[in-house]
Amino acid sequence: MSAMNGFSGADVQAAATEEILVVFDRATVDLDALQRSTYAVAAQMTVDIRASGSDYVCTLFPRERPPSADELKHRFRSEVNDQILRARIAKETEPLRNLVFALAFSQTGLADSDIEASDVDADVVAGA
Repeated sequence: MSAMNGFSGADVQAAATEEILVVFDRATVDLDALQRSTYAVAAQMTVDIRASGSDYVCTLFPRERPPSADELKHRFRSEVNDQILRARIAKETEPLRNLVFALAFSQTGLADSDIEASDVDADVVAGA
């Protein structure tokens, strides 16, 4: 393991053992947003999420030697904020999305209650 991705063996080991802590208040950050963010940054780092009192403590483990711990913290925080906003937008637009879906399905005839099984059977036989 003398050279891997341009790092000496000591550098690779140091990169693998470096831990970076980021703490979020459980009152303002949903666990789902943290989990989705963890998935989104999986190429750059793995993340361990633990509940501790009123906080979520996230331990970031860089996959490669990062330019800086601060950059990884900013990347993860940015992703968490993005996921929080996505969840908020989905919740706030749910009634409108449901209306759009209802309108779209109402135009297909699938929601019509006046279609009877005998009508469908007759159409199938007539088309054959």
